[in-house]
Amino acid sequence: MYSNKSKKKNRFSIFKFLSIFVLLILLGFTANVYLDSKYESLTYSFYNKFNNYEFSDAKSILDNKILSIKRNKLNNDLNYYFTDIVNKICVSLSNNTISSNKAMEILNEIKEYNILNSSLDKLISALDESNNENKINTTNNSSSSDISFNHNEDSYLNLGIAAFNSKDYDKAMEYFNLIPKDSLNDYKLAKQYIDDYKANYKEYLLESVEELVANKYYTKAINILSNYDSSLLSKDEIIEIDNKINSIKLFREEYSGEDSEYTSNAILQEITPNNINSFSIASKTSYLVYLNLAKQITYVYEGSNNNWNLIKEFTCSTGVEGKETPKGIFAVTNRGDWFYAEEFQQGAKYWVQFMGDYLFHSLPFDETQSTVLDYTLGVPASHGCIRLNVEDAKWLYDNISNDTKIIIN
Repeated sequence: MYSNKSKKKNRFSIFKFLSIFVLLILLGFTANVYLDSKYESLTYSFYNKFNNYEFSDAKSILDNKILSIKRNKLNNDLNYYFTDIVNKICVSLSNNTISSNKAMEILNEIKEYNILNSSLDKLISALDESNNENKINTTNNSSSSDISFNHNEDSYLNLGIAAFNSKDYDKAMEYFNLIPKDSLNDYKLAKQYIDDYKANYKEYLLESVEELVANKYYTKAINILSNYDSSLLSKDEIIEIDNKINSIKLFREEYSGEDSEYTSNAILQEITPNNINSFSIASKTSYLVYLNLAKQITYVYEGSNNNWNLIKEFTCSTGVEGKETPKGIFAVTNRGDWFYAEEFQQGAKYWVQFMGDYLFHSLPFDETQSTVLDYTLGVPASHGCIRLNVEDAKWLYDNISNDTKIIIN
């Protein structure tokens, strides 16, 4: 009798523990949703107040304790917001569509937040000098009227360099292009930045969204990539940018759906059979494929969300340096039993597509489909696709249906 009571007590304790655990998870999720909603509401109110020059009211909004919990995100958002305002002020000053006094008022208000760097101080100092010069001119010449901003190329140069170093390349180019040719030294330095940017446009374009994606600003990243200058990109580079856009869209979809916990955590670390069921990873099929780039191994799991079991391990070969296999979350989209690429004078059997021209496929064959051209596996050796032994590629081709989730990191 004592034993039965003890067992019942143990079962009750376990049930109680699980109930509390589930309740804590639900409370945490609810609290996070509430904080995100409140954060969006408060920052929207702040932007609205600041845009309407209600500076005191705007500043009081930021005293909310909820915003202090999300301080890092707030600082990032304010950085983007204030940088955009400073950029618009510079353009307006150059076009004489805003008075220097109003510009000084706004810039000094922004300075109080200690978000932007020393380039803002240089702009304020240059604008203050310009005001003083105009006041002297007004005193000496009674016919002088409105005070306007005298172009200060040094300010534009410093702002451009600051924006460039912050990877905000579009704004950097706008500042550099405001510098007139008669400012020889500044114009020459700005042109060097512009020429370097154009020559390495694809790399800078991709680099500009890395931090945005890392901080889950997916829509901003997509907007930046979607507005690329096609005249500065080759056909292959355009395909690469479009593939990157599609990849980020998948990240956004994952983050806004059931896999938000996975997207924010698991993509940054190695997935193993011991931890795979800790991230709530879902797939639209009963299979999940994970490629470990460091180990050059493709793992196939079978099961469902938080119930995955490893069933296959395939040694593989991914893209070499400069033609790296993309990292991210993908899904199987198509398949075929053979392709041949004239560009590389080789083909492959049993291909399974997961993004654009990126495929899982067999070792490379010659045009006759009878001779393997390269047996390399276990180290990067491809043009970006994932090479597998013929029998492994065929297994994927036969068993992994469309919509199966693919994770590569």
